[in-house]
Amino acid sequence: MKKRFIALAGMVGFMGLWGEGGLPVHAQPELAMVTKNRSAAPQKLVFDRILVYEQTDYNGSVVRYQVLLNSKTGQFGFDRKLANLSFPGVVGGYTFVTGQPDGSYRVYVADKYEGKVIMQYHVGKSFYSPNRAEACHNRFNQRYRATGREGTQYGLTATEYRASLGPKDTEWLWVAEVPFNSYPLYLFNELALEAKLPDAHSINFSSSLGPNELLVQSKKEYYSEKVNGRPATSTLKLIHFGPTNYSFDVTGYRFK
Repeated sequence: MKKRFIALAGMVGFMGLWGEGGLPVHAQPELAMVTKNRSAAPQKLVFDRILVYEQTDYNGSVVRYQVLLNSKTGQFGFDRKLANLSFPGVVGGYTFVTGQPDGSYRVYVADKYEGKVIMQYHVGKSFYSPNRAEACHNRFNQRYRATGREGTQYGLTATEYRASLGPKDTEWLWVAEVPFNSYPLYLFNELALEAKLPDAHSINFSSSLGPNELLVQSKKEYYSEKVNGRPATSTLKLIHFGPTNYSFDVTGYRFK
């Protein structure tokens, strides 16, 4: 009886692989793993420092603009709103501009016809020649004289210089040495772009300062001219330099 039961169980187990009519039941195929296409990770430009300049013109009008910096790569960032960029004759499009230490610039444009495009610009190679710093120092020393005053702010140590603009007119300059190239900032307004930084008091000191010298303050005082009974005075000064956590999303932009 025991042997018969074992044999019967074996037949049932064997027959379990067959369907009705003796046709074999095929094993179910394994489910295919379906992976959904993931959207590409966003590409971002990151900046960890911010410079804030305040410009006061001869009429007393004050304008501030902010410039971004990646302290590791030396790349400057000019956000349309933060940098208070002007766009004469341009309806829209420009959103962001970057300036690299090699003199190249990239303009990010969101155009309703061409989509997201990047336009490239480059300043003259003479600004980045090996003897540029020495030539600037020679011109600087011909015009400016150190006053002996120094000051430290925002982690920068600046030295004051003085220059004569005429019998009664004077310019004071505060300059600090920095570990990054300042020329992408100085030369921004020299590009053939409609976008411009506020320029009532120019920040372009590329003819007098070397690449690793940052303008901390420039003040021009004209006693030969009066505004509201006072000497005509204009200033441009760095009012903040510190850490930030800013990024610009460049996902989808392509070179034109």
